Amino acid sequence: MTKIGKRYHLLSLLLLFALVCFSTSKAQDVEVDASLSEINIYSGEQVNLQVTISGTSMGSVEQPVLPEIEGLRWLRGSTSRGQKYSLINGSPTVTYTFGYALIAQTPGSYSVPSIQVNVNDETYQTTPINFKVLDPSSINSGNADRAPSIYVRLEPSTMNPVVGQQVVADVVLYFKNDIEVSSYQPTPGWKAEGFWKEELEYPQRAQTSSTIVNGIRYQRAKLIQYALFPTKSGELTLSPFEITVSVRKQRNSDPFGLGFGQERLNVQSVPVTLDVQALPEAQNAEFIGAVGDFEISREISPKNALVGETIEITTRVNGTGNVPLVNKPEYSFPEELEKYNPQEGSAIDRKNRQISGTRTFTDIIIARNEGTYTIPAVRIAHFNPNSNRYEITRLPDLTFTAKRDPNSTVVSQNDLRLDVQPITGLAQWTSYSAAPLYQRGWVWMLILFPVFLTAAVFGYKQYNDRMNTDSAFARSRTASDKAAGTLAEAESTTDIKQGYHLIEKALVQFITDKLNLPPAGLSHKDIIHEVEQTAGSENITELKRLLTKCETIAYAPNATQETLDSDIQKTKALIKKIGKLV
Repeated sequence: MTKIGKRYHLLSLLLLFALVCFSTSKAQDVEVDASLSEINIYSGEQVNLQVTISGTSMGSVEQPVLPEIEGLRWLRGSTSRGQKYSLINGSPTVTYTFGYALIAQTPGSYSVPSIQVNVNDETYQTTPINFKVLDPSSINSGNADRAPSIYVRLEPSTMNPVVGQQVVADVVLYFKNDIEVSSYQPTPGWKAEGFWKEELEYPQRAQTSSTIVNGIRYQRAKLIQYALFPTKSGELTLSPFEITVSVRKQRNSDPFGLGFGQERLNVQSVPVTLDVQALPEAQNAEFIGAVGDFEISREISPKNALVGETIEITTRVNGTGNVPLVNKPEYSFPEELEKYNPQEGSAIDRKNRQISGTRTFTDIIIARNEGTYTIPAVRIAHFNPNSNRYEITRLPDLTFTAKRDPNSTVVSQNDLRLDVQPITGLAQWTSYSAAPLYQRGWVWMLILFPVFLTAAVFGYKQYNDRMNTDSAFARSRTASDKAAGTLAEAESTTDIKQGYHLIEKALVQFITDKLNLPPAGLSHKDIIHEVEQTAGSENITELKRLLTKCETIAYAPNATQETLDSDIQKTKALIKKIGKLV
């Protein structure tokens, strides 16, 4: 009996011990962990954050919600998920992994906060991870092993431009020799706040060259070039430029260097700050906003005109620089001349890593009386950044003579006199006889009026039903009224830029409604292409001019209320012409 009691007591202890161990293992069954692929990351470099959840008994596992991580930006849509089963010490273990791709932002020291993980309705937390974001300019031979394999930079041609000066900004990709870049795609929507931006023409296939960056060899490729024109002075920052590259990287395990793994990476540049200097005041000359290397000239045609004939004064500003932003010179005309709205035109070339071309302004005048007229000389200034000073161009006097047409007929007052003779004779009387009812007009009016009224009501109902059910028809019918209302608002405003914004709104809204195009999301180029299918070349030229002016007016501070009123009238005329053709 004693022996049996001891055995029972021993079995009880073993069972209790097993229950304690099972409970302990149950409490410690789930393990969560977070890790960064690198803790010293260069700004613009992509890094991977991985959250691992493992255990022997997990019913439901929710995907962790990534908190905001200062210093890193999560590339949404790049999350990966994996699941792995294994047998450890005879016990089945399952491991879930969640991967997140992030891009390093501003240099500094940061920390990945604890990430909450929900497993079997219980909450677990990962341990925070400290990391540093480094400036790519700090790369040197001492940290070559940790230098990024690939990164992108914005490289402006100058860091201290003046307002309006052309700054060529290159988007340059750097990558090590064991990286092969097969393609790249810029992320759309890059904005250069405080700059007028023009994309330059560049080769579709970038040329690479070898370069040394702080003792480390990289391949260097210029991908895209922009011409940037500062519109104000002070410190202006170019926001990061982001691209997606497809790369093939040599595997370290391949002794012959023949094996490459394909992957897509997102990289972005660090912000670049430019110190923009203000322009000095132009002395004894009219500054037309031109900054660059320009030649300015003007001419008159014809020099001998007939009274009432149109005379054109053409001013050309030709050269390299901020061609789209050049303003029209103001001239003094004799009071006897009638002045009409001037015309503007541009021919811009984006080749050879610069903006160049010609800006043309045409003043139109008419002489109503005979005589010799003179447009006084004027001094025009443009700022040349190469010499860091204003260059003055003196435009000499322009003289023309107006004469009457010798072939025209002069009508005197005597020729306008009428020889009126009195009418004489006896008055004649006629007798009135009653006509039958069917010959009386008012009877037919009473008969036909209900028919016409019924037809009118039916037509109105058909029109009203179509307006309510056919959106394309309704948009087309109301396009002119909407445009007129918008232009009326433009006429009432004293804000020049707001006025041109309303002109652009009226044109775009009218064309998209008339042609049943999407009301948003179309560029000016798309709209012009659609109108080209139906409108004449003259209308297309005027449409391009107005839309271009609306785009550039924010950077043309010398625009006047008179110019705005003139362009509103031209917009009305253009809308009327296009409305007849579509």
